[in-house]
Amino acid sequence: MKDQPNVVSIFEIASTENFDEQRYVLANKDVRTAIETGAFADGRQHFKKHGRKERRKQYCDDYLRSLQAMREKKQQRIATILREDIDITMTPDGMYDYRGGDRKDTFGFSETENISSNAYDELPLGVISQFPHGLILDCGAGYRPEYYENVVNYEIVPYQTTDVLGFAEDLPFADASFDAVFSFAVLEHVKYPFIAADELCRVLKPGGILAAGAAFLQPIHGYPHHYFNMTNLGLQVLFEESVDITRQFVNPGTGPMVALSWFLREWMKNLPAESQKKFRKLKVADILAQPPEAFTGETFVADLSEEANFQLACATRMIGRKRI
Repeated sequence: MKDQPNVVSIFEIASTENFDEQRYVLANKDVRTAIETGAFADGRQHFKKHGRKERRKQYCDDYLRSLQAMREKKQQRIATILREDIDITMTPDGMYDYRGGDRKDTFGFSETENISSNAYDELPLGVISQFPHGLILDCGAGYRPEYYENVVNYEIVPYQTTDVLGFAEDLPFADASFDAVFSFAVLEHVKYPFIAADELCRVLKPGGILAAGAAFLQPIHGYPHHYFNMTNLGLQVLFEESVDITRQFVNPGTGPMVALSWFLREWMKNLPAESQKKFRKLKVADILAQPPEAFTGETFVADLSEEANFQLACATRMIGRKRI
């Protein structure tokens, strides 16, 4: 059987057999809020009413000890690929931190309590399995539900699964350090995506694998700054000078139906209750029967806030005056 990298699972599906209230509440922020506001007496009550059928997660038992042991070994490997021309610090939690100096101002850092946590799909999992003894950079990893020994989780937020803190536009790693590089749902949040793409290519070994994806038809979302959406050609342009692109595709989780549903749900969420009812009754045929301008006076259009209009608009404009 082919070698597989070691992995620590951070979360598990809570069930009647394994339910642990403390680990369940810690893993679900909305449950903590519901308890604090008196909507539920405790985590067990929420689990019985909602969590079980929703297949909610809870933290795995004793995952922190296993994660820390794996991180210590990984940090020893990371130390060997850091650039020699930089100063980098270590946080009390054992993460390298390369956000110092003027980098936060330069690259547009903002404190955030948003949590980005997504599991890998078959594409990155296949790459991870391909290099069980290699090293892979996950740039903008978020809070990964599984912590792999051969993946360096690079983030601006110190999640428990983060290995190195820093910005995509200025990576602290030496040239040709990684067998593969990931960048998923990150480049739309990067202030200088062309510089970030150059950096990702710089740290990738010749012949190494790049796997990247970015927003196209998506509302403003995620980390406080959402700068750029891009077409498939736009994504190509970022990397085509350094990478031979062998395949470009739309995976099921980001297809046209996801885009349509996302826009409609965000639109409805931003409406007052009465306008929501009217919006819900709209049919696709109603929308297609008239030009978009015909709906300008409808409450489900007029009631949208300026913020919601920026979030969902087809295009935006600006005007300014050059500094003297």
